[in-house]
Amino acid sequence: MTIFIQPDIRRSLLRQYGDFALAYSVTFQTGLEHFGDESGFLSYRAVGGTALVLSNPVAAPDKRRALINRFVKEKGDVCFWQISRPIAEILADLGCWINEMGSESHVDLSNYNFAGPAAAKRNLRRAYNRMVEQGYTTRECSVASVTLQELETVSTQWRWTRSVKNREMTFLVRPVVLEDEPDVRKFFTFDRHGQLVAFAFFDPVYDAGRVVGYLCSTRRRLPKADSLVGYAQMHHAIELFQQEGRKYLFLGLSPIADIADTEFNYHWLVRRSFRFAYANSLVNRFLFPIQKLTMHKGSFSGTATQSYYAFNQCPSLPRLVKVLRACTLL
Repeated sequence: MTIFIQPDIRRSLLRQYGDFALAYSVTFQTGLEHFGDESGFLSYRAVGGTALVLSNPVAAPDKRRALINRFVKEKGDVCFWQISRPIAEILADLGCWINEMGSESHVDLSNYNFAGPAAAKRNLRRAYNRMVEQGYTTRECSVASVTLQELETVSTQWRWTRSVKNREMTFLVRPVVLEDEPDVRKFFTFDRHGQLVAFAFFDPVYDAGRVVGYLCSTRRRLPKADSLVGYAQMHHAIELFQQEGRKYLFLGLSPIADIADTEFNYHWLVRRSFRFAYANSLVNRFLFPIQKLTMHKGSFSGTATQSYYAFNQCPSLPRLVKVLRACTLL
């Protein structure tokens, strides 16, 4: 049943089984409820009678099927968002429709370098050189060493350049946390006068108790800052993570990109809705810049892995509206 799982229990499970990009968000994002026990849990948000689950369960592989079965039996009307193929297979066995919902990208840090013609690599090289020339510096430090007013200024001014200006996105995106967090890496960029102009946060990804990689979860800058400052932060982070022997840098989801729906019993209306939204200029301009984000992440020449959306009750369109509400896009 749904219970309050103590943060230290969730943290312990996360360190053992948090081997997917959204594991940290699943564990600590505010506003989520947790279902499970000391052997594992999944996280969800209830919207209008539907339980919307975020990503994979945080549990040992041999515990996941039983946990999902219990959850579906108790909640009845469920949706699972941004899940991996193994979780999609479990839900397909339960009779769910399984639709592809976009590709997740990561780069292998063990053999990644900044050479080559790919657009992101060119921008990484240009950004590094330009930041040096302009006197920008990027360093990792505690949030306490930067004033809250500076952080809020960067965050607010960045958000006013987005389609959704007056509130933070949630659920599929972990809202920015302007304080120190365990194992989250936080980088800050300052101009030649020492003013904070940008920050980038990286959530940890674990394997058997140790951090093996990071998800680039947040990047924000002042509108007046150099447009390549985000690439300079990525350059700095990649070099540091490589020196530490980390394996992966996760770039996150490209929503509803590269959808083929050839593997599972998919719902035709969901596929049509996803494809319409991806191609529609008004959606990209006023709701979320899907195509621009896909191009940006693809330019890093990383490895793309399809993620999935699963649901067990119709009609399908109200559930798509519910996830927009959960993400505060509506």
